Amino acid sequence: MERLNKSERQRFREEAEMLKGLQHPNIVRFFDYWEVNTAKRKFLVLITELMTSGTLKTYLRRFKKINMKVLKSWCRQILKGLHFLHSRPPPIIHRDLKCDNIFITGTTGSVKIGDLGLATLKNRSFAKSVIGTPEFMAPEMYEEHYDESVDVYAFGMCMLEMATSEYPYSECSGPAQIYKKVTTGVRPQCFDKVESTELRDIIGQCIRLKKEERPTVKELLQLDFFQEDMGLKVEFVNREESLSGGAEKVELRLRVLDPKKRKDKHRENEAIQFEFHVENDNPDEIAKAMALTGIIMDEDARIVAMLIRNQIAALVRDRQHLQLQASAAPVIPC
Repeated sequence: MERLNKSERQRFREEAEMLKGLQHPNIVRFFDYWEVNTAKRKFLVLITELMTSGTLKTYLRRFKKINMKVLKSWCRQILKGLHFLHSRPPPIIHRDLKCDNIFITGTTGSVKIGDLGLATLKNRSFAKSVIGTPEFMAPEMYEEHYDESVDVYAFGMCMLEMATSEYPYSECSGPAQIYKKVTTGVRPQCFDKVESTELRDIIGQCIRLKKEERPTVKELLQLDFFQEDMGLKVEFVNREESLSGGAEKVELRLRVLDPKKRKDKHRENEAIQFEFHVENDNPDEIAKAMALTGIIMDEDARIVAMLIRNQIAALVRDRQHLQLQASAAPVIPC
């Protein structure tokens, strides 16, 4: 506590009072705090919800490999917790998200983001002494000019550790080496060990060097990868071609995975392929037309529209990222 100056101590008290009012199923409750003054030093006691089943880190040590369905579920819950924090007025930035402070609830298998009490302390003069996890720190955190996107970066590193059971930048000998790689955009070696192409692509987006090129938590939650199993899936016939081609018309495919949602005329291995004009077509109208022609059930039109919208939004965002990369590339004279 003595490391904080007077204004920082007051700021902590104000933010701690605010944290006491936060309630979300994917956030560890922060109940109270008090200050203890002794002859030798001053320190804080933080009272939080008791989590008895350990952290994601302890789970990874024990089991090494996480089932993809479980990984998606846990990532979705972490994103929901982050979205709740980032939606507060003003936004709450965790600043030290990592598998060590994401806790598992044994009875339900749900996960909760913890150590929020420490997050309030990570500011200005105190920041460097509290933040001790350079492997999960976004490049801009070293400059201390950052926003909510640092949590997206750290979330990407959490996904990387969950997918590979390897600590990011474990190949580095110390913080100086990590700093050099992070600030120049060199990815951890274990990035190439992620087996799922889709997951590797999402992690790559989250840990981009420039914060403005990273997706927001809200945009991540809209990705098909993080959707709860709804028995329906919309995907590109050829995403790479749609991404690099820049054509206004793209080919999409709808798969009806749940037999209960499948019309008799469509078998399990069949998919409905359709064109979508990026600028002109409306996902709601496309989905309604599918329902009217008997391709999908009326009650599923809203879900299909959402899935189409999410895929197109992600495509547009990735196209913009490619354009930024192209414009930033150095021109080599002939």
